[in-house]
Amino acid sequence: MDKNISCIKERIMQYAEFKGLVKDKFIEDLGMTIGSFKGKQKLSSVNSDFLDSLLSKYPEINMEWLLSGSGSMQKETTIKKDNDIDTVVKLNSNSLVDEILIEAKLFDDSQDPEILKNSNGNKYFVYPDGTIRIEVIKIPFSAHASYVECYNDEIALKEEFSSMVFKVDHIGRGNYVGFESIGESMWNGGGYDTPSGAEMLGREVGKHLWTNGFHKTKYGFVIISKEGIWHKDITDLKENGEITLSSRNPESVPFDYPLNNIMQIFHVIKRSF
Repeated sequence: MDKNISCIKERIMQYAEFKGLVKDKFIEDLGMTIGSFKGKQKLSSVNSDFLDSLLSKYPEINMEWLLSGSGSMQKETTIKKDNDIDTVVKLNSNSLVDEILIEAKLFDDSQDPEILKNSNGNKYFVYPDGTIRIEVIKIPFSAHASYVECYNDEIALKEEFSSMVFKVDHIGRGNYVGFESIGESMWNGGGYDTPSGAEMLGREVGKHLWTNGFHKTKYGFVIISKEGIWHKDITDLKENGEITLSSRNPESVPFDYPLNNIMQIFHVIKRSF
């Protein structure tokens, strides 16, 4: 596949994730089947009708970013903050702007990189070349008890735990936490498997979404329960309110666990080892 077209397709998928949309439905709503979108090899795979539909439904998307990867995902808006010293900041438009203006803290913009902190306490380092890194607290699975005592207290978490950094492709609005895994239950030698000692970046899944079920993911979920922290695939949601937690190591047996005893669930979006 043409490299440029492949990159455009990846960015279209990134935009769907950024908007919180189901990717298959996102592509179909724009007039193309997911199979055609992924399978075409010519420049026409991202055709004018498809792009016209994309721009019509999402006029805020930044075409420069879509075609070349330069700049922000969405068109930039210049905003002045009302304080003693006027600060002009270029940020993505729509809800992300509102969140950063209302809830996020902007640090000294003379720094290189620029530093943003979202409402969940995640710190972002935005470099001049467009690279973005996120700093999160690092929770070893063995520190379950310490985490449970203070997981709702941002200050206590930072005092208790060290931090870790991951490269990301956009500024997220969710609650992100880093983990250090223990055990080989998610390791079977596959490309998306995770060995003991791996570092993982997880985005919290809101409790209001739990009853909708859990889709299959590349790297699984981190489940924080009253009894421990587990890295598992969630393969079933039962009528009695229990979920089935499965491992990728065939020696580990799946088990059911009540949602009521779970405190947090994180979708693992990156990991390194």
